[in-house]
Amino acid sequence: MVIYIVSDGKKGHLSQTRGLAEALLARAAEARPNIQHSCHEVSILGKSWLSKLFYKGKDLDLPRPHLILCAGHSTHLAALSLSRHLRCLCMVCMRPSLPISCFDLCITPRHDVPEGGVPTDNTFLTNGAINCIKPHPEIEKKETLILIGGPSKEFKWEAEHVLNQLTSIARKSTHPIVLTTSRRTPTDFVQDVTAACPNIRVEPVDQTGPTWVADHLASAYEVWVTQDSVSMVYEALSSGAPVGIIEMLRKGDPHKDKPSRVLRGLNMLVADGGACTFTEWAKTLTLPQPKSILDEAGRAADFILANYPDLLP
Repeated sequence: MVIYIVSDGKKGHLSQTRGLAEALLARAAEARPNIQHSCHEVSILGKSWLSKLFYKGKDLDLPRPHLILCAGHSTHLAALSLSRHLRCLCMVCMRPSLPISCFDLCITPRHDVPEGGVPTDNTFLTNGAINCIKPHPEIEKKETLILIGGPSKEFKWEAEHVLNQLTSIARKSTHPIVLTTSRRTPTDFVQDVTAACPNIRVEPVDQTGPTWVADHLASAYEVWVTQDSVSMVYEALSSGAPVGIIEMLRKGDPHKDKPSRVLRGLNMLVADGGACTFTEWAKTLTLPQPKSILDEAGRAADFILANYPDLLP
């Protein structure tokens, strides 16, 4: 099996397509071990709207693909054009901006489906966005990992509200604690955490490498993620560790304003027992073990290979 990933270069989008491609190739290698399988990233960064519309990949020196994957609205036109020219399947890892019928399959987070909407036949629903994180049971679980976001469209940032929760978590943790920030975290928060919680080791995002989060998720005894960082919540769940949600204050009136699709998905996750809010944790001071390890990349790969058998001739 040969897979192309049409990429806009954005880390989050690549995490989705790479995660699915890795799962597909692992299954392909197991089913057809005597055939070479590969994945190639095709960048459309900097290409104009018109060039994407008629993109045929003439600049590529790659084996002919069986499947093209894409994520990110700016990749849709190029991926579809390339798939038509090369006569292969085209699948998108999101709810696309173009009509769903344009794609062979849309791998869509269930929170992206409008409330009351019915998924189409060429839609596969996942719990959150697909990612590259995998569990590593062979690695010693030695630390509590905390992932901090920042102000967002849905949530406002109040440092004291977050610090009060971190103080409680730090006081009760029996493992070393390491915390990292995100690009959205206010710059003075690092000093605030250091002063309020001296037993938390802080490694700001600008001092971490591209594999920092994945490496620390692999060795995490438990993971805490701020409520705004939904993609990180699903990555944490994919590691197999218990996951706690550090609560943030919503913008607007939470009693009148409907939750966004992202918050709706997070609420469903908590209701299903996949994660635990700080409020619930405070009642027992224990994060419950997850009922199952999230493996949406693997689940999607199994569905694709079962429903598109020509991918593995």
